[in-house]
This record gives sequence, structure tokens and C-alpha cells, in this order.
Amino acid sequence: MEDWLRPFAPASALTGDTHERVTAAAIKEADDSGAVRYFMVVATSGEPVGMVNHRKVGSAGSYAVGGAIGDPEKWNSGCGADALAILVDHLFHQLNAHRVEFATASFNRHTMSILTKGGFVLEGVLRDYYFIDGQYHDRTIWSILRDEFVEAARAFAKRSPVADLVPAGDKQHAQAAFARYLAEDPPTSLRDFVGRASRERPY
Repeated sequence: MEDWLRPFAPASALTGDTHERVTAAAIKEADDSGAVRYFMVVATSGEPVGMVNHRKVGSAGSYAVGGAIGDPEKWNSGCGADALAILVDHLFHQLNAHRVEFATASFNRHTMSILTKGGFVLEGVLRDYYFIDGQYHDRTIWSILRDEFVEAARAFAKRSPVADLVPAGDKQHAQAAFARYLAEDPPTSLRDFVGRASRERPY
């Protein structure tokens, strides 16, 4: 990651962060502290080709995401789009996100081609935010809300299904076993609730 995001590296140029020096130690510290969560993007060959990340912003349920594919030869492979989709699915489907935002430079054609295909909504443009190759360029801010994610997940359920961590069959089996247990009127904590609730402190 440090190599991909070093000053003047192709990936750092697309993120607009050519002036920053991102170190492995800083990435590890941010991930260990939970300030930013990093995930490696691995190609089907098993080769690490990039990374994505998320961090909490604003109020509860709001996240900012980012990432980069480090090898320019992989920029048109679909790895970046797949990684972003999996990350967004994870945030909404597992972490109960309400809002996910993404910021990118207006000259980043690879990311723009992903964001402009639907799902994300353009929220704003920060004018002349980046200076690269002798010119100023805008920064664009995009977001997707939970109801928009749900709508997209339904529309593309067959082509890009959202993956569950626990199979639906396992959930149903567990619920059926629990229902059978309760149907036998077993001893539960509810049975002696009144007695426990009225207990006096013994000291």
C-alpha cells in the first residue's frame, strides 16, 4: 500500500494525493486504532492489486469509503468496481450503515465511470481542489443512502446478489428449533420475572 500511494505513483495521482507520503506504519496505526479500516483487493490469481477502506464520519451510521488499484495494468479489469461494491454491501448489509460517501477527483476517469453508472448520487463539487499537471481540478462528492442501496440491491439481485454471512437455511433451522423449544413451555427467565424484579438488595 505504501508503494502504491507514494508521491508521484500512478495510483496516488488519480486520488489527487501526490503531495502526501503514506507510510506502512501510518496505515497499520490507523487500522489498528479503528480510525480507518483497510482491506486488500486480491485478483483471482491471488495477487494483491489494490486496497479499499472505510471510516466513520458525521453521525452514527455514516461512512466515507476510498481505495485505489495500485497496478495501472489492472485499472480496466473490474477489480476496483468489484471491490467498491463488496465494501458498500458490507457497510449496509453487515454494519447497518445509513449513508456511504465517496470523494474523487474530476479527472479520475476510472472512478467516474463507476460512480456515474448509478447508485451513488452527486452531492457537490469542490472547485479547484486539486493541483496536478500544472492545472487545478475539482473534487466531486458522492453518496448513497440505505433506501437507495436497498432499491439497487433489489434491481440487481440476480446479477450481483448481496452475500449473507450466515446462510438463510441455517437461520431458518435455528428459528424452527427455538420455536419447538418454546412450544414445550420450558423453564425460561420470563417465568420468574416478577420474583426477580421485586428482589431487594441484600446489603
